[in-house]
Amino acid sequence: MDIDDSRFRIAAARRMLARNGCESMVAGHVSERATDADSFWISPFEYFDETLPERIIRLGLDMTLLDGDWEPSPAVQFHAAIYQQRPDVGAIVHTHSPNISAFVTRPDEVAPLNILGSLFAGEQVVYVEDGITPPVDGKSVAAAFGEDNTLLISNHGVILIAPTLEEATMRAVFIEQAAAFHIEATVAGGTALPADSVPRRKEFLRDTAIPKMWQANMRRLHRSDPDLFLAS
Repeated sequence: MDIDDSRFRIAAARRMLARNGCESMVAGHVSERATDADSFWISPFEYFDETLPERIIRLGLDMTLLDGDWEPSPAVQFHAAIYQQRPDVGAIVHTHSPNISAFVTRPDEVAPLNILGSLFAGEQVVYVEDGITPPVDGKSVAAAFGEDNTLLISNHGVILIAPTLEEATMRAVFIEQAAAFHIEATVAGGTALPADSVPRRKEFLRDTAIPKMWQANMRRLHRSDPDLFLAS
């Protein structure tokens, strides 16, 4: 299988997330919009660090199974809803990683207390699950994003959307670290970065750090996850 195939890319993204502290057991999801724009490739129920390309399935925006025979989580319906509502979105990552899961027990945004937090400044939505609406209801989640790209789900986790899988994956890694810095800096009495420095730092992370991080993590996977490349 070609390493540019969505099935390989999603498996690689999930391995990267696992190796960077974003493992979410069998509950998180990673998806990429298919080239036909009316379907998407997504991971099934399994740990991030065990995903292989052969397990990635393709679903229509109506949730019809088009390729593969593995069982998707029913919660992935919000991926379909987001792809329908946001034609600019090419990939979605949903995690319940430890630090962000602790952070979303409070109704706040991750602040730019360190350079990584600057990536998310002005782009977050706090989504409160009311216990009545089904959890991560597709239409509600898609509407809640508005024009932003980071949804902090109260007492749950985070959803990140981006034009590319590379960006969505690295944003998940960065927000997990930024949440840890926020929690620790708050205890230490830390202060945020100067507001006028945030746009420049955001631009650097988005345009330079994210592509470099994807490339570096792919190199690391050759050493840590040789089974992924044997499968490809």
